[in-house]
Amino acid sequence: MDQSEIAPVGRPEKKARLGQPPMKTQIKQAARDLFIQRGIGDVSYGDIAEVVNTTRANLHYHFGNKEALIEAVFQETFDSVENTFQEIWAKPGLTLDQRIELTAKDSAERFYQFNDHEKGRRPWSLSAQARFTSQHISPKVQTGISNMSRRFEDYVTHAVKLAIGNGELRHDAPVRTIVLMISPIWNFGSLLTQHSGLKKLMDHYAAVRTTINAAYGTPDDA
Repeated sequence: MDQSEIAPVGRPEKKARLGQPPMKTQIKQAARDLFIQRGIGDVSYGDIAEVVNTTRANLHYHFGNKEALIEAVFQETFDSVENTFQEIWAKPGLTLDQRIELTAKDSAERFYQFNDHEKGRRPWSLSAQARFTSQHISPKVQTGISNMSRRFEDYVTHAVKLAIGNGELRHDAPVRTIVLMISPIWNFGSLLTQHSGLKKLMDHYAAVRTTINAAYGTPDDA
């Protein structure tokens, strides 16, 4: 057979992906956004397929059932959050006050992914949504959320101890008390903004920073 008669092998997937993420990535991103906005239990494969402009069969092809998709979306979130922990709470050379400030800025950035202005009331945290819809997530995801919160407390605890060691905080500063001042606003920030807007959350972060510095800061850092 003449080589000119042989049709070239096409690459439809690569053509379809030109200038956009792979389909599996698009599905996870659309699912994450919908889970955050509507709640995990109120999102169907049909809803996700409509956003991605594909079919429900394609979602089943890539992920199987919805539980598997939920787990994949959460695992990606856990990995992303761990990277943020590393960038803020494990980075050398930062003061505790700077770490809290950077955490507040990260919360604001995530808030604006779903809200157009500071008075917006749309949810922006996947884990915050899941905390109140545990019936729609697997034990694996529930364990992952618990581990994520515990990891945050571990990072904060280490940072507080560093702050005591380098003289930013007094040597007798109560580590656990300070950790408990910081952790709730990170864990439940999205729920706070849904009722009171971003400014209230930023005010809480500022109040925590002020209180820690006033109560436990050393004279050189006060």
